[in-house]
Amino acid sequence: MAQDRQAYPLEGKKIVITRAKEQAGEFVSLLKKERAVPVHFPTITFRPVEPQDRGWEAKLGDYHWVIFTSANGVKFFMNLLNSRGLSFPERAKVCVIGPGTLKVCKEYGIKVDLVPDRFIAEGIVETLGSVYGKRVLIPRAKIAREVLPKSLRARGAEVDVLVVYETVLPEVDACSMSKLRESDVVTFTSPSTVENFFKILGEKAKEICKGKVIASIGPVTTEKAEALGLKVDVTSNVHSIAGLVNSIKEFYGK
Repeated sequence: MAQDRQAYPLEGKKIVITRAKEQAGEFVSLLKKERAVPVHFPTITFRPVEPQDRGWEAKLGDYHWVIFTSANGVKFFMNLLNSRGLSFPERAKVCVIGPGTLKVCKEYGIKVDLVPDRFIAEGIVETLGSVYGKRVLIPRAKIAREVLPKSLRARGAEVDVLVVYETVLPEVDACSMSKLRESDVVTFTSPSTVENFFKILGEKAKEICKGKVIASIGPVTTEKAEALGLKVDVTSNVHSIAGLVNSIKEFYGK
């Protein structure tokens, strides 16, 4: 039994997944391998946004880079192209923010040229290098950090931000609330999951999190959680779902 506890420190731990349920497959699989109990408490769901400005369509073949900062950006952008009978720009190189987005690109047959070492916007800026005079398209969510487009424009790039989807709050039932209260760990995989957690729960958010381990996928998400008054116990150094699971495992293994 002692050996099992060392090999599986998450065994029996009830770990809350706050990301969208349709995106939780990898997370659930990794937690089950560690003999943990996944608890779904989605704080986000998604819907497409129809771009009003169609100027990007005329420039589609002129972009030097297409940058995806989320797997959803890929999915909703490809759906948009298909709905308008357009093809992915063959000339453009593709940069993605991390392995999850890379995986979705491969599913759509999109060749990825660049993945930063740090899976955040700042990592993309560092990795791209010189972008002076380059045309860049960023398909993304309606609400997102402005670090990437601002930084690229400051370096001389012509950047078009194309909003292809938005996040909305899902409905929460009594059963989900009960399981949340009984959990051991609450995980956050983006600043939006933190914000929506507080929007859904209001004043109850901090009280529910008392005595639980709070785990974040990276420093940007941790910053948002701490700004809203949570004490974050685990911040993953590798900003991916696998990295987050490993960080929680290491926390309990100490």
